[in-house]
Amino acid sequence: MRLTIAALVLSTTCAFAGGFVVKDVRVFDGDRTIEKTDVAVRDGRIVSVGSGVASRGLETIEGRGKTLLPGLIDAHVHVFPGAQQDALRFGVTTELDMFSMLPFLKDWQEQRRSLRRTSGADTWSAGIGVTAPGGHPTEMSGPFTVPVLAPGDDARAFVDKRVKEGSDYIKVIIEDLAEYPGRAPMPTLSRDQVCAVVSAAHADGKMAVVHVQTEAAAREAMDCGADGLAHLYPDRPADPVMVAQVKAHGMFIETTAAVWAGASGTGMADKLAADPRVALYLSQAQLRSLAYRGKTTMPDFFSNALASIRRYHAAGVPLLASTDAPNPSTAHGVSLHEELQIYVQAGYTPAEALHAATGAPADVFHLGDRGRIRKGDRADLVLVDGDPTRDIADTLSIERIWKNGFAVDRAPKEIRR
Repeated sequence: MRLTIAALVLSTTCAFAGGFVVKDVRVFDGDRTIEKTDVAVRDGRIVSVGSGVASRGLETIEGRGKTLLPGLIDAHVHVFPGAQQDALRFGVTTELDMFSMLPFLKDWQEQRRSLRRTSGADTWSAGIGVTAPGGHPTEMSGPFTVPVLAPGDDARAFVDKRVKEGSDYIKVIIEDLAEYPGRAPMPTLSRDQVCAVVSAAHADGKMAVVHVQTEAAAREAMDCGADGLAHLYPDRPADPVMVAQVKAHGMFIETTAAVWAGASGTGMADKLAADPRVALYLSQAQLRSLAYRGKTTMPDFFSNALASIRRYHAAGVPLLASTDAPNPSTAHGVSLHEELQIYVQAGYTPAEALHAATGAPADVFHLGDRGRIRKGDRADLVLVDGDPTRDIADTLSIERIWKNGFAVDRAPKEIRR
């Protein structure tokens, strides 16, 4: 019995990371920049932040000329097998999935509670979103049958089932494809259904995040009491009155601007894929996704998104960096770096952009011990060469990534030896 217990204790201990200290490093802690300090990690958690920390027994990593960031958070993705591994290789340690038919929600919840070694990003998920019969994304479901909310169905029962399955928040879809030239209209939820679903989500203690593609749909979501928008609608620049109302309602917006950059034919994804700091670490899935183009180019979508980001940011509305990967011209992990560059293009300071991918989503989605570098938080960390608080493109100059204090292997699985 004693031998068995000892072996179990040893096995459990070895499952956790050892320790290290990054010395004399610039830190962006999720909110602010500390120009020179030390960060110590032990057993998967940050144990101290401050100059001159005791480093006995810890591996020492030289941080001069480098910047330590919290693991990045992508606030809008769609997970498929291998996606979390693709994300982690580019420093995205947490992903917020916004519609998934995968039967892994309970497994994802268990992973993110653990401090054990993992090869992929932690995941929160909406699970199955709420849509109308024949509504988006049923046209993309392939062999899967998507549960739908038909007229007359009980919205509370539908939401309760999603919560029982493990949904962390409720995704609601308002989409008729009216903003896409040449696309046939699709059925969508009625206003009464949207309001009923939002109310049911709140009754179950869950946030309601609404997929919209137009300002009119965004207004409907706001009027129904939604907590946030799953997209920054691209059909027009944000109206100042709408901006003020969204702010007054306390809503957040997942921008997914990288999608609109691709839809507008900017070529940003091609430039990203060709960057030598990126190309070596792309999987075949990422390469295909970055190279894929939609059938129609919407030139105004990106310029509209830039104007809206600028206006919502000026008003103080929380905007969350997000990619909607793997939609055309986006890929898990790597496209979040493009999203940060777009924020700066829209008028954010680099530090403000970094906050939109760290502290801000951690606060909005109540993610607890991640999104920041502070004592007691989990050691999800990214060490980059240079200073992304001055040049946001330096986020691509990744030197090391740690997940739960374990070093991450950045080699794509196709070439890993």
